[in-house]
Amino acid sequence: MYYSYSRILSYNAFLNFLIGERGVGKTYGCVKFMTKEFIKKGHQFVYLRRYKSDLKKSVPTFFDSVSNNNEFPDHKLTTKGNTFYIDDKVAGYAVSLSTAQDLKSANFDQVKYVCYDEFIIDEGVKKYYLSNEVEVFLNLLESIARMRNIKVFLLGNAGNLITNPYFLYFDLSIPTQTDIRTFKDGLVLVQYMKNEEYRQKKQQTRFGKLVSGTNYEKFAILNQDNKVNNDFIEKKKATSRFNFAFIYQGAVFGVWFDFQEGKIFVSSDYYRNSPNIFALTTRDHTENTMLMKSINKYQCWKKFIDNYEIGNVRFESLQIKQIFTELINKILTHK
Repeated sequence: MYYSYSRILSYNAFLNFLIGERGVGKTYGCVKFMTKEFIKKGHQFVYLRRYKSDLKKSVPTFFDSVSNNNEFPDHKLTTKGNTFYIDDKVAGYAVSLSTAQDLKSANFDQVKYVCYDEFIIDEGVKKYYLSNEVEVFLNLLESIARMRNIKVFLLGNAGNLITNPYFLYFDLSIPTQTDIRTFKDGLVLVQYMKNEEYRQKKQQTRFGKLVSGTNYEKFAILNQDNKVNNDFIEKKKATSRFNFAFIYQGAVFGVWFDFQEGKIFVSSDYYRNSPNIFALTTRDHTENTMLMKSINKYQCWKKFIDNYEIGNVRFESLQIKQIFTELINKILTHK
């Protein structure tokens, strides 16, 4: 089963977040689509990865999947360095986001498509998002587009979906009623594609049968997240008072105490000039924040954690709840 781009292109989205389970063929579909576009229309492309080390692994085999499936038997597909050739003509360029600042003077006038592969870092992988990554990414797109209309595909697996910096930056969420949802007046599209055939095959393997009925099956095979429910989701009241804030991957969340309701609320609202803003990672730490390791010195954190443990904390959105659930073990470690 391979990813089809026909539905995606029927929308006039600038950023296309294509999220899917393993086995869907997102990268295969994107390579096939961009190759076809160059052959038919001469549209060049940029293949983007986060680090130069990612390119070393993926660039030499970029065309292998479509070549092995004999998709373009009458055309010569080759790679030299970080440049892709089709019939000995320059078709595309491989770029690493970590070195994007070096490309200011590069000429991308013929580039119509950008494919950012594996933009979500899978859980357990010892790699990190770049500092201020989304804006580094946007600067690169500006350098490529230069007032032209281009289309950008961001391909990723479903792991750590909610808490990736792109979803935080643009306030995106997973489609629920359908597989596609648009944001920002249609400029951003999110498609979440499932592969039922792939699921069924995995369930029939010996390993699939071993984990049948377990939480691991829900997570790794059925792609279900046990944290996705509406428990503890509630908007703060007018009686809530801002207390402190914390930063995670560039996003700031305010903690509001409501003594009338007897609850604490976590919200995207916060006071920008507050002296009590904590950075939960060193990458978010600036001269205007306090690092997480010092939180056990503050009474506000003690009250917050005590109330969380007895179920008195509410989150204004599912996204905020999932972000905090991911962080709670780190926070409790420093209690």
